[in-house]
Amino acid sequence: MRLHLLLSHTHADHIQGLPFFLPAFTPGSHITVYGPSGMDRGLTTAVGGTMDYAYFPVPLESLPAKVDFVELGETEFSIGGIKLRTQFLNHTAPCIGYRVTAGSAALVYATDHEAHSTPHWRADRGADVFDPAVLAHTGDTRHAAFLTAADVVIHDAQYGTADYPNKAGWGHSTVEYAVDVALAARAKTLVLFHHDPDRDDGDVDALTAVAASRVVASKRPLRIVAAAEGEELVLAEGPYARTTDVEPARAAMPDRARILVADDDVALVRILEAVLRGDGYDVDVAFDGEELLSKAAVAAYDLVLVDIQMPNLDGLSACRRLRSLDGYRETPFVVLTARTRQDDMSAAFDAGITDYIRKPFALPQVRARVRSWLARGAASAKGG
Repeated sequence: MRLHLLLSHTHADHIQGLPFFLPAFTPGSHITVYGPSGMDRGLTTAVGGTMDYAYFPVPLESLPAKVDFVELGETEFSIGGIKLRTQFLNHTAPCIGYRVTAGSAALVYATDHEAHSTPHWRADRGADVFDPAVLAHTGDTRHAAFLTAADVVIHDAQYGTADYPNKAGWGHSTVEYAVDVALAARAKTLVLFHHDPDRDDGDVDALTAVAASRVVASKRPLRIVAAAEGEELVLAEGPYARTTDVEPARAAMPDRARILVADDDVALVRILEAVLRGDGYDVDVAFDGEELLSKAAVAAYDLVLVDIQMPNLDGLSACRRLRSLDGYRETPFVVLTARTRQDDMSAAFDAGITDYIRKPFALPQVRARVRSWLARGAASAKGG
């Protein structure tokens, strides 16, 4: 069975493929484009913008086919017996990955994505251990679960370890992380994707060799392929179970989400306050842990951004107290901290912190993480 899906993983500057699908846009045909919600414009506007007259001579509204756009959060749905599952990736803008299951075959498309933590393994991990439970950040553990036992994982591998210090926060993976997370997930084939445009074929071959040697050292089975134009991978799908097509759940976001930012760095708080208000959120601020608790006692917040080290009461102690209250048991708490040791991260997760972002950080990545946590929280509330 062949199914051609037009899946957009991320923001407008990556949605560049529609003009090349023009042969499919014949009179009477019906095309559905799936892509992420939460961009700074609707998916229809983002895609249509790539076909403005300045870039392309055929505007979207002039295509002879009927074109529908479906915005996705984290959801599961099916098309013609093909099952799809989406999950937010760690990028500088709202971005989703796709897990496509046909019969017994599973393919995961996961780009653009960056490791949630560097290094991505816990310090006490043995060199021969590839258990997702010893990944340092719960976000990376969740990412590995999304890839679990996939026949093919097409994964962001734009950088090598030597490149990464100058590219941290740009929203892309190292080849070493891509290999390790694929090994942790027990994937069968890893396709290295999202090649840096400055690399030539020799550079890509060198990164592929790095990936292959890492697999050999692991003594685990994993096939490595570098994505190349025109290459085709064929999967044996096996028998299909009888299924009924399921529509994706509507992407959910809280109406006018309320965010509390708590940090004793006044300049940073004001920057975050301005940026998040510009994204359409109601934002309150606190400059120590006691003020955080006072404000949380009189208002319900959809998300809390909190520093660890603050006067009067530290952020982890404040989180523990709020977690004991019914109204904050499921609220996302995102730490923004200069503490970079892995035991600090472990202590934060033990205290009830949901996500851990190290300072200095890229503002676009914080904005994207906020958006994805708000969407997950809204979807959970809707489902509950």
